Amino acid sequence: MRPQRLTMTAFGPFAATEELDFRLLGSHPLLLINGPTGSGKTTILDAICYALYGETTGHERDGGQMRSHHAAPDVRTEVCFEFALNAQQYRIRRWPEWARPKARGEGFTTQGAEVLLERLLPDGGTEVLVPRKITQANTAVVELVGLSAEQFRQVMVLPQGK
Repeated sequence: MRPQRLTMTAFGPFAATEELDFRLLGSHPLLLINGPTGSGKTTILDAICYALYGETTGHERDGGQMRSHHAAPDVRTEVCFEFALNAQQYRIRRWPEWARPKARGEGFTTQGAEVLLERLLPDGGTEVLVPRKITQANTAVVELVGLSAEQFRQVMVLPQGK
């Protein structure tokens, strides 16, 4: 799997939308995320793992707990990850459960978690592989990537302090 692009909205410390375009790194086979403590390295890894599997790297937090405390109440948390496998391009978007402002009246209402898995077509179109069904998307990702969430964490993410 080759990361292409990662977009995080209201995720972790990011109140707005942050995008990482891995394509700018060229065709190098390895990727190292390096930086001082608190610079967001774990957030990037959490976002990739959450997008793919609906779980964070340490499996210590769920998606709802990854919502930025700095985000405006009406901004929905979203992680979008585009990646390449062989000659195919894919995009997976996940939205964790969140308390959104009610459309009418005061207060909040709970919006359920959602996922969308798509194949990106050469002509710029998309083919929806899994619309909304979280368990189907999780199964499809395991089949595509060839790794379970646990295996992905062991192989792709070096454990920090463990």
